[in-house]
Amino acid sequence: MQRMVMVGLLAWVLPGLGHLYLRQQARGMILLVMVALTFWTGVAVGGVRSTVDPKQRTLWFMAQISAGSHTLATLALREIAADPQPGPTQAGAWLSTDVGIHYTGVAGLLNVLVILDALLRCDPTIRRDVVADYEHGGTG
Repeated sequence: MQRMVMVGLLAWVLPGLGHLYLRQQARGMILLVMVALTFWTGVAVGGVRSTVDPKQRTLWFMAQISAGSHTLATLALREIAADPQPGPTQAGAWLSTDVGIHYTGVAGLLNVLVILDALLRCDPTIRRDVVADYEHGGTG
């Protein structure tokens, strides 16, 4: 049980790290790069100040926080880059912000799948039970 908690926590903190802990280096590196690339592409498109906003976009933030340290780093960067006197925004900025929000939200939701995959790989008995349940039509 302690191992599962450790794997789940590592997979949340840095997507792919749970798989690396389980000595699945290739899978872990692919997941690490892909979730990070998706998340930071969203931040690059939408901007640090407007992409991750827990107060204005609470539901999106709930998806984004699943990306763990990426979201926490973006929140820290957002505070550093805060504009002391916000001015008018550019006319097309809202579209790029929306795209950035969607990318970062999708990266967070992908990491939920990464966490679940790491947990299933951590304990083979759980995986066998899930597969057996699926093969029997979910009648459990």
